[in-house]
Amino acid sequence: MVVDGCTFLRRARLFFNELQAGRYPNSTSLAALAGCSKNTAQRTIYRLRDEYLVPIEYEPSEKGYYLTDPDYTFPSLLPAGKDELTALLLARDIVKSLDADDLKKNLDNLWAQFAASNNIISRDLTPLAEVFSCDSTVIGDIADRGVLKYVSAARAGENVEIEYKSPWRHTSPRSYRGRILRVHFSDGNLYLLFQEVSGRELVLNAAFIREFSVLNEDLDFEMPVCNLLPEDTWLEGFGIWAGEEIEEVEVRILPPASEYYASQRWHSDQQDKWDGEVLVRRFPSIIAPELVRRVLSLGAYVEEVYPKKLREMVRESAARLLEAVTS
Repeated sequence: MVVDGCTFLRRARLFFNELQAGRYPNSTSLAALAGCSKNTAQRTIYRLRDEYLVPIEYEPSEKGYYLTDPDYTFPSLLPAGKDELTALLLARDIVKSLDADDLKKNLDNLWAQFAASNNIISRDLTPLAEVFSCDSTVIGDIADRGVLKYVSAARAGENVEIEYKSPWRHTSPRSYRGRILRVHFSDGNLYLLFQEVSGRELVLNAAFIREFSVLNEDLDFEMPVCNLLPEDTWLEGFGIWAGEEIEEVEVRILPPASEYYASQRWHSDQQDKWDGEVLVRRFPSIIAPELVRRVLSLGAYVEEVYPKKLREMVRESAARLLEAVTS
């Protein structure tokens, strides 16, 4: 069952409360309430409608959803859906190499309980695991970046010191003293929400941390400075956080590359649309060098880029690259 404490269930309840209140919630309003991306919010809505058969329909005039059955009662617990089943399948594959029969048996039993409420999947996990494999390089990456020590320090509320150097913003390492408030993994990047002794909050990319140590001393923290809104906390734009204004980026990708890139996720909040065979990809981001690099990687398949600032940076970088390879 999907139980209390699950972020999906929390989002689902927030959405249902808005439905009951007749406020016609949508992905934008749910994202603001839950502090998540619009993509995550929209997927929550689709799961409620398609997997859990919550009776909702979209009302164009109100730009939001409403309950088609006003007497519908939201269940206190939800049966496991495809996300939870997929997580178990991945976990079962990861422990294949371990001498841990008890753990495998527990996963198999949990799968059987989850699958009991889903009549389209086998209730036996073992034969499914035998024909499935996954590349766990991403898991290894976040392990190498220190996710366990960061979450341990955050959970214990330990005072820490971090030596940090962003290749885009710093010419020399910076030292930050404070505590880790949260650890977040998003589309290949591991981030720390960090509070300095000054009370200022900032987001650090774990890939740029050079040294990390736990301090055996008390720090005199000033009053917290809530300079990051919940919906902005993880909008670092391709791993770069500079406290700059988030802008709406649009990249138009020509065929046949458009079909290839349509299957890739660049940003947790990207929105893809088709203009004929041209893929129109929009997402919020700061205009950072890493974003320029991503656009340049499209080569001749870029039809147009917005905003103007990003387009000019791409042109400048392309000119420097052309000069370097032709000189």
